[in-house]
Amino acid sequence: MTINHKTDDRQCFLDILRVAATCAVVLLHTVTGIMDTVDMTPYPLEKKVFLIALDWITWCVPVFLLISGYLFLHPGRRITFLQMLTKYCKRILLALFLFGIPYACLEQIMAEGTFRPTMAGEAVLLVLQGRSWSHMWYLYLILFLYLITPALKLLLKKIPDSALYVILGVLFAGSSILPFVKKLFSLDELFTLPDGGIYLFYYLCGYLFAKYPGKESKREGAGKGASRKTRELVFWGAVFACVLLAAGMAASRIVWDDTVQMAYNYPFTVLLSLLLMWIFREREGKEKEKHRACWQSAGALCFGVYLIHPVFVNLYYKFLGLTPLNFPKEALVFGWIPRIFLSLPLFFLAVLVPAFLGAFVLRKIPVLRKYVL
Repeated sequence: MTINHKTDDRQCFLDILRVAATCAVVLLHTVTGIMDTVDMTPYPLEKKVFLIALDWITWCVPVFLLISGYLFLHPGRRITFLQMLTKYCKRILLALFLFGIPYACLEQIMAEGTFRPTMAGEAVLLVLQGRSWSHMWYLYLILFLYLITPALKLLLKKIPDSALYVILGVLFAGSSILPFVKKLFSLDELFTLPDGGIYLFYYLCGYLFAKYPGKESKREGAGKGASRKTRELVFWGAVFACVLLAAGMAASRIVWDDTVQMAYNYPFTVLLSLLLMWIFREREGKEKEKHRACWQSAGALCFGVYLIHPVFVNLYYKFLGLTPLNFPKEALVFGWIPRIFLSLPLFFLAVLVPAFLGAFVLRKIPVLRKYVL
């Protein structure tokens, strides 16, 4: 999740991507929340649907990292370590403690069935150890990336693009391709880089998207028209590639089930994330002016949505004991569509809508809006 900040020439595609990725995160946790709390053995069809859905939406976190890299590593943006520390890192730390401590307390209450006065102090320790609610892990990651951003910007100024491509190739191969091969063929002895390397890969790729914005050719006449037509063909080719990737992921899940479940470093997810970033960037400037303001307002709520949406997931699944699997097993939509294709979207909306409303209310609190959201 990227922190909102003002720019002189705000690009709408970043807000659109941010909103889309936030919705995907909510669906992601709606699905994983079920799989973490329910034995899926009696639900083979639903499990297959969930695994395919996870493959299709795990681009959300990579896209957040691509956006962050685009904004903070942008060659035209000057940013110091002190500025990163006192502005952006401070926001992350405040979010971690303001939201992480209550969440850690709730987790203890759910585990013990009661409240103890000492839980607050224990919750602080849990946050320091990175053991609050699971979705908070991303804040620790982005905090680390923010801290190394000034050093990365200095490095990117010194090295040629060819060296950066080599670094990205090593990160992609070592953190994505080789782990995939290792899982697929059970090659336990195969050396791979730590999974965390893929997050640095996405962050650095965001820099390349910023450095090479893909502007229209300045040539006049037929040359310019030909260039525009070519770019349009390439754009729709990228869209078609996304569709093929989605189909390939679904087919592979039917064949392999959960054998190669890899989340953010799944090679298909890497390619899909990069394609989506490129596709949305290519559409920049094609939105109507009145829509740009709406996307900007929605984008401003996304960090709040990310922080609070698990409250509703836990409310339904853990406190109320309600999940999409509670629908009668024999229930069909229109007489033939399995129930999960109705119940899952309903639960997704039951989390998404109150999360956006809650984020809207939180941003009305001046101190939260100024220092956290």
